[in-house]
Amino acid sequence: MTQTISLAIESRPECIELLSCAVQGLCRLAGLSAADIAKIELAVVEAVNNALEHAYRNQPGHLIVVEFQLAAGRVSLLVRDGGEAMDPQKLATEEFVEPDPASPETWHMRGRGLTIIKSCVDSVEYQVRDGVNTLAMSRTRGDSGPQSD
Repeated sequence: MTQTISLAIESRPECIELLSCAVQGLCRLAGLSAADIAKIELAVVEAVNNALEHAYRNQPGHLIVVEFQLAAGRVSLLVRDGGEAMDPQKLATEEFVEPDPASPETWHMRGRGLTIIKSCVDSVEYQVRDGVNTLAMSRTRGDSGPQSD
């Protein structure tokens, strides 16, 4: 049985912190380890930042929805927006370039979001359907049940 909850925020940077806290709480309730929680939270924050920056061009007043799905052995997250679509090929070609101390052109901090997301989850897929962009991420989990902190 899959348990699902949807969280919706406005496309404003200050809303991302609240979303991040909610995802942390859901992950704790799901019994995930601290390391898994950190990776899932980072992936969600990066995905929402990408939607805000690229799909909505940093314009407030738009909706970003994160769907958190918990199933036996797997956590899935869907990040949806109605902004400008990403080129689906970007997901397949995005690679991390290790900064070279002797080469300032490699020092840029931008453009690493998809690489960070892919390093935090087991699978990442992207689709556009009926004007809705969806980045689907999933990560395998152990079924240890809720943790007591």
